Amino acid sequence: MNLQAVFILWLCFLAGAGFVWADGLYPPHPDRLTRQECMRCHPIIAKLLRINGAGHKRVACRSCHRKFHVYKPGKTDYQDILPKCSRCHGHPHGKELTDCSSCHTEAHTPLDIPATLYLAEGCRVCHQKLYKEVMTFTTKHSEFHCTVCHHTRHGYIPECLECHQPHQGVVLVKAGFKPVATSLDGCKACHQAHKALNVRYSNERSPEDCALCHRKAYEMLKKSRTKHSALSCTRCHPDKHKTIKRCRQCHGQPHPSVMFKKFGSCGRCHGVAHSIVK
Repeated sequence: MNLQAVFILWLCFLAGAGFVWADGLYPPHPDRLTRQECMRCHPIIAKLLRINGAGHKRVACRSCHRKFHVYKPGKTDYQDILPKCSRCHGHPHGKELTDCSSCHTEAHTPLDIPATLYLAEGCRVCHQKLYKEVMTFTTKHSEFHCTVCHHTRHGYIPECLECHQPHQGVVLVKAGFKPVATSLDGCKACHQAHKALNVRYSNERSPEDCALCHRKAYEMLKKSRTKHSALSCTRCHPDKHKTIKRCRQCHGQPHPSVMFKKFGSCGRCHGVAHSIVK
């Protein structure tokens, strides 16, 4: 007996048992399938919903899948029977981002969003403040797609040292200076990722931290025998990197105006602030 004959006998058996299938392909299904009945045939979907289904794990399957088991290869357009996200969610990201599945690639785990190129192109829509920062305070970061750093998935925050080396410099010891590598208590103590060269720090930052990059200035200051040597760097360079207080902000005008007119600046007589000439 060939396979065709076996198949015909099988169909006859089912028909005799009371089965009537639409178009001879698919069995009928009850009009009111319960959630539990759906999960019996779709255990993988059940697991996805259970592990990371977010709000979708509390929604009945029939709320989204109003049409199901109607797909027929070559006869049905698969897109026509897929649930429409906008039916419940509208367009939460505005008119620029309406193709939900380009980022939310698995509707049963909607917040598990892979870092695709589609996601990168939409970052500016939802994260306008950060996008403005990275494009205003231009660095190499401004040239990259967001997913270069925020790779793997949406919400991933990288460690700076994935791409960058920590600052290397020197620290003062009894015998002089020695090289040292440090993370300065983490890059973000001074750098903000989306405006990395707009360096800000607390006024409690120690001179030894500054010395890692500014060895010459630190060495001059420690060898100096003026009151400046006892001050923190942030006393004269407060809040933001490259900020320099004017001498008059602390010292007022100790000399007659005629001297300032003649020499133009304090440094013409007193040298640099890190090694004052008395």
